[in-house]
Amino acid sequence: MTSFFGELGKRLAEKWISLLLLPSLLLVAVAGVAAALGQSSALDARLLATTVDTWFRAVGALPVASQVLLLGVLLLACSGIGLTVRALSGLTQRLWLGAWGRPARLVSDRLVERRRRRWDSADAAAWTADQQGTVEQFHSSAARRNAISLSRPSRPTWMGDQLAAVEARVHHQYGADLESWWPRLWLVVDDSTRSELRAARSVFDAAALHASWAVGYLVVAAFWWPSALIAVGVWTTGRLRGRAAVQTYATLIESAVDVNKSALARRLDLLEDEESFGSAVGHRVTDVFRKAT
Repeated sequence: MTSFFGELGKRLAEKWISLLLLPSLLLVAVAGVAAALGQSSALDARLLATTVDTWFRAVGALPVASQVLLLGVLLLACSGIGLTVRALSGLTQRLWLGAWGRPARLVSDRLVERRRRRWDSADAAAWTADQQGTVEQFHSSAARRNAISLSRPSRPTWMGDQLAAVEARVHHQYGADLESWWPRLWLVVDDSTRSELRAARSVFDAAALHASWAVGYLVVAAFWWPSALIAVGVWTTGRLRGRAAVQTYATLIESAVDVNKSALARRLDLLEDEESFGSAVGHRVTDVFRKAT
């Protein structure tokens, strides 16, 4: 038990350092630069060196106990900043996935309508090209349509439609209601599939956390304008990572349904061993899961 708790504490400490402490220290360092230079001397390297040297001399003149206390306060402040940003990452995910709630319903509806017009235009062009037999034009229009969403958009953001498209596609193909299917399907899939899904979700969570640090740099930008450039860079890299992660996650979810749908139906005695899975079976499975709700 001692070795177990020791290893657990070590892993927690490593996670705390990598996810919270190091990014917080970087943000605090930028805040220190902002305090030293301000807006009027934002790029004055000589002033920065002089001010930092003065600070270090002042800290070095303090008693050891005061220095330790100051270090403890710094680490505590960094932990608080890290926890705050971690809480903000949930809002970042909601923003990315288009779950904006009632206050932003008007903006959300307009963005959905705009995305639908673009998707409908590309879809119509693809069908026209298919009917006319122009293969190259068909592939071009289909690629343009699929780049917007793999199904008709229902969310105001691209990331949100990546997950919404999975629900629409499996319902159209198998009669599956993913919301009711997923908890049961999770009990059927093997450990390797669960690990892949957890890993993909963790990458998305990490990308949202990364992007959320941009909020801290925007706050610092009120006192030192170059911090705004850092905020843009942090947000952009986090968002790009988030887009790649949510696409992978959505593909894995759809693949899990494709591969395990028959096993799930057989566990419910709704599919014979030699019977193939069809939409009629999928609808029966959905009826069982939803229980007339």
